[in-house]
Amino acid sequence: MSEKKTPEQPASQTQGASQISQIFGPIKLLPGESEAAYRAGLAGTINELGASTHLQIYLAEKIFQCLWWMRRYELQKQAIIVNSMVDLLTTYATPKSQIHALTHNLQAQLWNAAEMKQVIEAGGYTPESLSAKAMTKAREEIQKIDALIALRVKSLGQLQQSYEALVNRSVMQERLKLQNELLKRDLQAIDVKAVEQVDSEEGKVRGNRKAKSGK
Repeated sequence: MSEKKTPEQPASQTQGASQISQIFGPIKLLPGESEAAYRAGLAGTINELGASTHLQIYLAEKIFQCLWWMRRYELQKQAIIVNSMVDLLTTYATPKSQIHALTHNLQAQLWNAAEMKQVIEAGGYTPESLSAKAMTKAREEIQKIDALIALRVKSLGQLQQSYEALVNRSVMQERLKLQNELLKRDLQAIDVKAVEQVDSEEGKVRGNRKAKSGK
């Protein structure tokens, strides 16, 4: 009986995933987040930055984590606004099943659905006015999230500077190494010429001595 073969992944992707696993170990995510999406994004960041050493890969992962957290915050802002809209359209007497359905429809942005239009119009809103009112209602929470995003942006800039400094240092080290090799070759060439010159002078002296002794 023939065994079922799984499609092979490209060597670069396999090596990248293996390298990330060896350095960072298991990826710790929040409920509902995709590990495959995280690993793909991290591998893409590493490839884009051209990270190869452990320290470069570590900084690349920190850079990607900043981007991942910024995405989390944006999703959190969206959830806050959706919850604010739900609060505007419901009361304490609204059944939980209706609240859940309304929340799902708002998250899916089903503004043109007949049921959604009816609920929004019953509350005295349009989709635009409902969104504006919800954002005003949740302004303080949104500002707190924006402050957290700003901190991540600042950290991202600092990490990028650190990575660039590290890469430039590596480039400078390679240049210095190459310059040292060239200098060593030049010195060796000078030494060879000096030795040849000394040998030539000694040869002349011996020749003169032999010539005198022959006389």
